[in-house]
Amino acid sequence: MDDLKDRENAVATWKAPQCPFTIEYSLRVLDDIRLAVMDAFFSLPRGGAEIGGILLGHREKRRLAIEDYVALDCEHAFGPSFALSPRDREKLTELLASVERNSNGLKPVGWYHSHTRSEIFLSESDQDLHDRFFPEPWQVALVLKPHTFHPTRAGFFFRETGGSIHATASYQEFALAPLPVRQVPAGVAPAADTGPSRLRHGVGRRGPVVTVSAEAAPQGPAPGPGGTPEPAPEPASEAQPADGRNLAGHMWRGFATLLATAIGLAVLAAGFQTRRLWLPGLTAAIRPAPQLSIPLDAIDSDGQLQIRWDRDALAVRQGTDAILEIDDGLLPRDIRLDALQLEAGTFTYARRGEQIDVKLTIHLPDGKQARGATSFLGKLPERTPPAEDPEVRQQRDTLAAEAAQLRSDLAAEVARTKKLEQSLNQVKKALQEQQRKRMENQSPGR
Repeated sequence: MDDLKDRENAVATWKAPQCPFTIEYSLRVLDDIRLAVMDAFFSLPRGGAEIGGILLGHREKRRLAIEDYVALDCEHAFGPSFALSPRDREKLTELLASVERNSNGLKPVGWYHSHTRSEIFLSESDQDLHDRFFPEPWQVALVLKPHTFHPTRAGFFFRETGGSIHATASYQEFALAPLPVRQVPAGVAPAADTGPSRLRHGVGRRGPVVTVSAEAAPQGPAPGPGGTPEPAPEPASEAQPADGRNLAGHMWRGFATLLATAIGLAVLAAGFQTRRLWLPGLTAAIRPAPQLSIPLDAIDSDGQLQIRWDRDALAVRQGTDAILEIDDGLLPRDIRLDALQLEAGTFTYARRGEQIDVKLTIHLPDGKQARGATSFLGKLPERTPPAEDPEVRQQRDTLAAEAAQLRSDLAAEVARTKKLEQSLNQVKKALQEQQRKRMENQSPGR
């Protein structure tokens, strides 16, 4: 992937051997989508909310360019996942029609959505949405996977030459590293964004996107039409009147300056005298409240992860309860701790994975929260079966021998029973034959 010096206009390319075209995307556009995905990810406990929208750009024969996006305001009627309700599908249809009319030449080249509780793939509902709203062979799908402690991962999905989609996984996943914060150069007014980005809305909205120049404007004469600087115009010479009106004008301007200075000093003096009234509110408004944080520590002891925090911390002693979120890569768990468990300062968890992410959220009486997070990475210990007790082994062998003898006796008994049944059947047949002959001998006419 190319990383150009101008981060505002930098683009990167994505290519897979199975993809019939190269995907080129704006780093700034994907970074804006990543920030919206992260905002939605932290909006709810246990994975947050999933969001999505439309990718805008243009296509050529062997290249697809992603230059902007429009977010879809999903109502999440079926929960936090990005599953569209009938109303959401109507809004998506209207949004696609609006984009076709008002996107300054950009076309819907695909769509994006986040997976917060599953890996990067296209589910059956995702494929249904892709086939219904983005049926063109060159339209793509982008899936983003946010993480609390690691960069957001992403992957493109596309229709191959035969029209099929490899939906189980992306052919080439990539990480979305955060872009540096943009700074407004001194003396340069930012230009308002008038492109399709003004339509962006939905969960995780960051507000208007502002595009500014990377460098300050040159401090010198402006270039002329031919590229060479034009000389600055000469200042107009002030006419000197012959009468005394010039002196009167100078005196009036001096008096006005003194009057403005006196008024300004009076305002400053009044503000200084009343600073005890307005200064605390202004300070609270411009100074954000400090974030309450709790340091966490995780130590492993033969597969038992000991999660510890400072039991003497003020937030711990004042906390009413807490939520301990543990993600070991299999199934995230939310464990509620009451005040007594919180004051214990430790929690033991039998880990099932090699990487464990832990978050602790403490609820305070005033409605605020204190948070802490940590991670542990290490191989699981090898489990060796304990040595068997000789007495237990002898009992097991004795029982096995007795069971074998019982099976042998049972088999012999079954064979003997079958032989008796055969003998009994033979006796029955003999008796029946004798009875038949006796009846024939006793019949009249013989």
